[in-house]
Amino acid sequence: MKFDAVDLFKKRYSSYLEEVMRYLRYMLNDHLLFVLIIGVGAFVYTYSGWVKTLTPEFPAIPLMVILLTAAIAVTSIYTLLKRPDAVYLIVQEKAMGDYFKKAHMASFWMQIYIFILVLAACMPMYAAVTGFSFSRFFPLVIVMLLMKLWNIYFQWETAKLENTDTTWLFTRIIISAALIYLVLAFNLIWSIPVALVVLLGSYLWIKNKTAGLTIRWEYLIDKEEARMNRFYRLANLFTDVPHLKGTVRRRAYLDFLYRPIPYAKRKTFAYLWSRTFVRTNEFMGLYVRLTVIAFLLLVFVQGFYLNIIFSLLFIYLTGFQFIPMLRHFDGQVMMKLYPISDAFRTRSFIHFLRILLVAQALLFGIIGIAQNGSIGGVIILAVNLAFVAVFTFMYVPFRVKKMYQ
Repeated sequence: MKFDAVDLFKKRYSSYLEEVMRYLRYMLNDHLLFVLIIGVGAFVYTYSGWVKTLTPEFPAIPLMVILLTAAIAVTSIYTLLKRPDAVYLIVQEKAMGDYFKKAHMASFWMQIYIFILVLAACMPMYAAVTGFSFSRFFPLVIVMLLMKLWNIYFQWETAKLENTDTTWLFTRIIISAALIYLVLAFNLIWSIPVALVVLLGSYLWIKNKTAGLTIRWEYLIDKEEARMNRFYRLANLFTDVPHLKGTVRRRAYLDFLYRPIPYAKRKTFAYLWSRTFVRTNEFMGLYVRLTVIAFLLLVFVQGFYLNIIFSLLFIYLTGFQFIPMLRHFDGQVMMKLYPISDAFRTRSFIHFLRILLVAQALLFGIIGIAQNGSIGGVIILAVNLAFVAVFTFMYVPFRVKKMYQ
């Protein structure tokens, strides 16, 4: 029977979409969508008012170059390869050409929305500062679509080279940033042709450089597994992902965080949750990312009510996404041997979550005091702490009870 590479990709792509949609149903639930709608609405309102205050001296184009380069040059190829392929498909390497062409196009279509959203969001700022009209949006979209496609194919060709990941990523970033600046800052009549010539010339050069080289199967499989693992870690914040490959780091320099926990039977799970948080990348990384993003928003977005909205939004997002941590050890048989009631486990987890949220509330309150004075800041802090109390004493116990029904 003849090997059909296209049919193989279609089956794997269909299976991949089915799996992603299954997890997205848990991730984009009613609670999160409600919070996102409020957050997006607050951001749009703040952003529209901020754009009106911009002057021609504001560095809108450099800022757009950074944002668009990140959206275009940081890309992944959805090869959908599996570990056994390195054994069973290597003999079909020539026939796999059509498979990888399909993979390139699927990667392109699944990632273009990111830079289109970034460009659309930046256009009001761009028009206000430069004086260019919004009619430049569609030519810019077309050029950047080609840049995205170039990045995907350039990344594929350089994947055939040995140990040059950082070098070629840096090359793609530099070329993409230079061309984005070119089409944003100058007349499109000549900047677009120049950009197209550079894209075509550089692609033909790298294609000629890699001519005759074979596919690095193990490298591509490792990259695909890493990409899927990133998605699984995100999904694991909302629901259990059985085949997630977590990563753990010792982080001895953070031992001081749980040394104050007393040596007592009732504090067993308090120590366990604290150590899990410190050593597990997905939980520590999530908390740090959300806190840093909230910190930057609160610093740059001025306003008493907006400060309250963003503070409560990120406290809720943090608390809501940490609730699945309670089931982190459900698959560990040794946990059943602990001579401790499950009530201690749940109580310790809620107390641990409360400490994390109070730390955020205090940080956001300090920013509120710096921006709105002592009275306004204290009000913001009080609102944050009241929200943490309601969330951890009422909402979390309800969610935990629902999880184990």
